Amino acid sequence: MRGRMRGSGDDVTTQMDLASQIGATDAQDQRAYLVVRTDTVADVRVLDEGGAFVVGRTKDADVVVDDARVSRRNTEIALRGRRLIVRDLGSRNGTRVNATVLKNEERAAVRGDEIVIGPAKITVAATPSAPSAPAPTAVSAAARAFVAEDPKMKEIFALVERLAHVPTPVLIRGETGVGKEILADRLHAAGPRARGTLLRVNCAAVVESLLESELFGHERGAFTGATERKRGLVEAASGGTLFLDEIGDLPPAMQAKLLRVLETQRVQRVGGREEVQVDVRYVAATHQDLEAMVERGTFRRDLYYRLAGFIVDVPALRLRRADILPLARRFASAFASKIGLAGAPQLSTEAESYLLDYLWPGNVRELKNAMEHAVVLANGAAIVIEHLPKAVASPPTPESGSMAQEVDSAERRAVDQALEAAGGNRARAAELLGVSKRTLQYRLAKWGIKS
Repeated sequence: MRGRMRGSGDDVTTQMDLASQIGATDAQDQRAYLVVRTDTVADVRVLDEGGAFVVGRTKDADVVVDDARVSRRNTEIALRGRRLIVRDLGSRNGTRVNATVLKNEERAAVRGDEIVIGPAKITVAATPSAPSAPAPTAVSAAARAFVAEDPKMKEIFALVERLAHVPTPVLIRGETGVGKEILADRLHAAGPRARGTLLRVNCAAVVESLLESELFGHERGAFTGATERKRGLVEAASGGTLFLDEIGDLPPAMQAKLLRVLETQRVQRVGGREEVQVDVRYVAATHQDLEAMVERGTFRRDLYYRLAGFIVDVPALRLRRADILPLARRFASAFASKIGLAGAPQLSTEAESYLLDYLWPGNVRELKNAMEHAVVLANGAAIVIEHLPKAVASPPTPESGSMAQEVDSAERRAVDQALEAAGGNRARAAELLGVSKRTLQYRLAKWGIKS
């Protein structure tokens, strides 16, 4: 590393465990919450473990502070091993962490709760506690916080409860952030495999060269760096459930290997000669149109049919408005409790109206982050419009509102024309549109067209 820890070098006593400063939080939440305040603006930033953001005056900084006292790239703030590490990026005026000023690439772990960068003050609102393994039968905190008031979601939850008791693979489809992982949690926890392990792999996040080893394991000496035998996720999930998130991003070579494991329930480690018998229930999820990918030849047809024993389509949050306020209240209450605020925060009538009017492109995940943002800024008071993130609190411009409506209207006109040209035959209409029949059916269901 180019910089050094200020004070006592790499002495671990300088890397203070922030959880001890502000009390324990949800053991499964490995994030840090920070409030960035200037004279006129207050915003909330969430850092995942291993994540970082840069504060500076340049427009490509993650947090822009438009003040001459701030360098173009002033400071990096990172979450490493549940410790908040601040690094000055060689700024002109340095970075102050409590009473200590960092300069010239110096680093320090946050000891108190304030970082000052020019006119901006960054306050630690909450940090993760020490991680602990959940009980095999535990349902995630996110799943407990999930509510379903909308009739469509009630039907989906009822279906998931039934599917939990059958071994058939399930494919969960929906936009990013709609809650696909939460439904996977329910499929596992509500069925006979609840005492087994639920393991997750994000097929888009693992480097392709390592994905085979992650899924299937490897033998010692199988490749450079393989110094010992390793069980893969498939083998480790035996007796439980393996959740394959973003399955549409699985590389073609891995698709063939996964298909064989699904068909045989046997796995062969990289570099190994023997196959290991496994007993795994598979749940996959994607935001992509796998059927269209099958038609294009980018996803194996046989693997698709193996994974899609049952298909669960999760509607976007904007299509189930009855869930917005109950979810918002649940998220706000849970987060207020986490950071030690007494009582459940109340939503003003105006704030509720803005929440209902917003389109939520990030779906439930965006709503959760928005409520955490609002709770921190409200600080125990009722949540009003000013406490909501800028995107939510700014009413849509006529251009953006009409654009969304025009896109939806154009899509619907194209579908109407295709159905008319096909004489009402949906399969033919799907061919004319260049989409799968299931995609067309999904669009028609979205618009409430049943005939």
